[in-house]
Amino acid sequence: MIEFKPRAASYLPDGKAVLIPLMAIEPVPRFTTHPKDWHGFDRERLVRLLKGFVAGDSIEPVPLFEMPLFEFAHSPHRYRVLNGLHRFYGSIAAGFSHLPAVI
Repeated sequence: MIEFKPRAASYLPDGKAVLIPLMAIEPVPRFTTHPKDWHGFDRERLVRLLKGFVAGDSIEPVPLFEMPLFEFAHSPHRYRVLNGLHRFYGSIAAGFSHLPAVI
């Protein structure tokens, strides 16, 4: 991934998706104590995902929750990841600016 340069704002989604700026999504904490094999991640899954980014594979969009206005007013983040933390953090690691999402 060191020499990888994104050619688009996000990875290629495999279905209908909207592009959401990563800065608008609340970072979800990952814990090294979580029962995964590498810093709270499933290393094999993350590497497979990053290889898919490099190859230009179409990958499932991430389901996001749009936070209620009263909660959003107190946070710079408008969305929360429901499922897809590897895709969220992998997108950041790859240098993408947006995440394909389904709201």
